[in-house]
Amino acid sequence: MLRGLDYFRSAGGPPDERLGEAVEAVRSRQQPDGSWLLENTHPGKVHFTLEDGDGQPSRWNTLRALRVLSWYGGRQ
Repeated sequence: MLRGLDYFRSAGGPPDERLGEAVEAVRSRQQPDGSWLLENTHPGKVHFTLEDGDGQPSRWNTLRALRVLSWYGGRQ
């Protein structure tokens, strides 16, 4: 969901109310410290590790989620 929402955000259009359920699902996964966790890591070879693994705070997911929530929160 997060990747799809980030795609809609990056496309430059205004937020659409039909995305509301997905946005709420992202918002509900925010941790008390303000971060989002890494989930559903794809199996396979990793050339270099960017995150600490599933269940740990993710800088990339947090960045994407904050951008999506900022974009969606600004809708009219």
